[in-house]
Amino acid sequence: MPARPAGRCKIAVGDLEATFLPDGYICATPESSYPGSSEPLWRANPHLLDGDGRVVMSLGALLVRSGERQVLIDLGWGPTESPIVDPATGATDGWIAGGALLRHLEASGLRPEDVDTVLFSHLHRDHTGWLDRNGTPCFPSATHLVAEAEWTYWTTTGDLGVGPAPTKEQLDALATRVTFVADGDTPVPGVDVLATPGHTPGHCSFVLSSGTERVVVLGDAVHCPLELLEGELAFVADVDPALAQRTKRQIEAELLRPGTLAAGPHFADLVFGRLLSGEGRRRWCFPEAQRSVQGPPPRGEPA
Repeated sequence: MPARPAGRCKIAVGDLEATFLPDGYICATPESSYPGSSEPLWRANPHLLDGDGRVVMSLGALLVRSGERQVLIDLGWGPTESPIVDPATGATDGWIAGGALLRHLEASGLRPEDVDTVLFSHLHRDHTGWLDRNGTPCFPSATHLVAEAEWTYWTTTGDLGVGPAPTKEQLDALATRVTFVADGDTPVPGVDVLATPGHTPGHCSFVLSSGTERVVVLGDAVHCPLELLEGELAFVADVDPALAQRTKRQIEAELLRPGTLAAGPHFADLVFGRLLSGEGRRRWCFPEAQRSVQGPPPRGEPA
């Protein structure tokens, strides 16, 4: 069956609750997403591709409920659609589309003003899309948290407006509300910051834990499950590819700890999964409970 964007799904993590709220999707050719990857590799993994042979990546946010706290990890792409253009050839390699996040938040029983904390894994545009609408904060009651190294990069040396980079308008909207977090911080009970640099200089993952159960929210440390099965598969937008590869080894070690799930917000079809260490090679296992909720197929062109 061709890959589709993930639908809304929910799991319990001890006393915490984690719900993936879809916003949209990215679909792009494997060659543009993973330069240097081989055609035989993708032929062997057709479940990661749509009907036109493009890699499908979900877009959205993770809603974490911790006691009375309502937390969003990342903010999707926002209500726009656009082609992905190869800068070398000018050809359209795929599409990126969003717009569903607030509808799924409402379906989970919340209004934007109920969200008290927004945690950013990093500041690429497909994670900051619902930061602001027409000069008005989308989540007016929320504290907005990001690693200081991430903020410093995009406000000093990062190339704004290119590829997935945030826009100046997004950074300006965040400037008056940003608060910094660091590796090992616990900004919300049961949610710890895990520094995972490489994709961007200040990229963070988050570890949800309660009792003996853990979920590592990957952000963009891992875009596709195949990245942890094929050691040298590198994503096109990694700022520091070598560091991103070292970080993946760190992520592997975290995910192989007992009682640990992964939350891959970019994963197609199924967001929550477990990395298993088998004889000869690792594999992914996805809880059956997610299979009843699946997003629509990506469109071949924006509406």
